[in-house]
Amino acid sequence: MSEHVAPAGASAVTPGALTRYKVMAIITGGLLIVVFLGMLRYIPALATPESWEPFFTILAQVHGFVYVVYLATVLQLWLQARWGYGRLATMFLGGVVPLLSFFVEKRIARELSTTPQTETTPQQEAA
Repeated sequence: MSEHVAPAGASAVTPGALTRYKVMAIITGGLLIVVFLGMLRYIPALATPESWEPFFTILAQVHGFVYVVYLATVLQLWLQARWGYGRLATMFLGGVVPLLSFFVEKRIARELSTTPQTETTPQQEAA
């Protein structure tokens, strides 16, 4: 038999995990916007100089590396908060859908900051 684990919410999330997630969400989202704008060069009506090609190629590779780091921060936060798989999928998609990372990051930060956290004293921890 398997036990159902209740969501932990903000009480189990370390401040460092939330901060890392927020920073990586903003960096990944910003890079994704620039990569998306770079993809507009393939529209025939928008003529872009050929000299921009190496820049956008390198930028896309940098975004790919940063996205992997973003996934690690998402996974850490998700494991600590014990959220469902739908939330994990939404957070993962934040790095590949333009602008989504900003909205998801804002919602998660607000949710974790409004969830009441229980303070423990050293005597309670020892018990």
